[in-house]
Amino acid sequence: WDIRLNERYYHELDGNGSTSTSRHLEQGHDQDEFTTICLCPKCGSSSFYTKLYEVTHHTSVTYGYDKTKWLWRLQSPEWKNIDTRGKTNWSRFSPEKSLVLIRDPKKRLLSSWKSKVQCNADAVDTFDARRILPELLDLAGFSHEIFSYYTDNKGLKTPCLDLSTFLLVMFQIHLQGKEGLVNDHMRPQHLICFLHVGPEEWGVVTTIDDDGLTCKLEKMLGVESAINNGGIGNSSSGGDGDVFDCHDVEKMGKEHTTGKLSEYTTMTEVDEAILNAITRAEYEILGPYLD
Repeated sequence: WDIRLNERYYHELDGNGSTSTSRHLEQGHDQDEFTTICLCPKCGSSSFYTKLYEVTHHTSVTYGYDKTKWLWRLQSPEWKNIDTRGKTNWSRFSPEKSLVLIRDPKKRLLSSWKSKVQCNADAVDTFDARRILPELLDLAGFSHEIFSYYTDNKGLKTPCLDLSTFLLVMFQIHLQGKEGLVNDHMRPQHLICFLHVGPEEWGVVTTIDDDGLTCKLEKMLGVESAINNGGIGNSSSGGDGDVFDCHDVEKMGKEHTTGKLSEYTTMTEVDEAILNAITRAEYEILGPYLD
């Protein structure tokens, strides 16, 4: 997405006794200059969008999937203080005003299995499961007969896969070179946010666990409190964020529940080998930014 604060944001501040609108214009901020953000699914998007709303709308939001689905739809009317547009013109990409979230590839893929694929009605988004899993098996060329099924809390029959079978399906898709066609939750990150611009060209490449992420986002957007505390930083290629002076501040998101790989007691040595093969290309590209 390309996003920027709009005049409604500044006028709301003016209503609270701020002179931000006039200073905003005096400082010559380019109203046509957007900040580009990219978040892959299962990379902390819920926490990120919740914080983005709070810092741009001067209010908190209580996250609840059924009540706040609009959080992921930046063009919804609830996002009244920002202008947004889908990123299509990459010739106007501005590295110093760009931020992308990434995640450890193995943990992300296992997290996708936990929330979309496993045979547990209490832990899975069953609507997504019924939509995503048939497409996944069709891509792999597998029969739907390999599905297990459970009944969700609405009485609907829902397909599922155990972890070993899921990894085998994903491996077959990768062997056929179709990994760019899978659902975004399972698609390799370098085929989402880095399809047009490599990680070395983004201003900030980081994770949701970055202690300075909120600060970096605020300064990049030109949020009032961040301007007062040191101004907008320049490019921080490589994701170190040093030029933003955003150290030792409140963490944006909670730690992901997908823990160490050793906690997946059902994983066999074959499963681990397949997982390594599936994620090898991602680690080659993202490795330097995950440390």
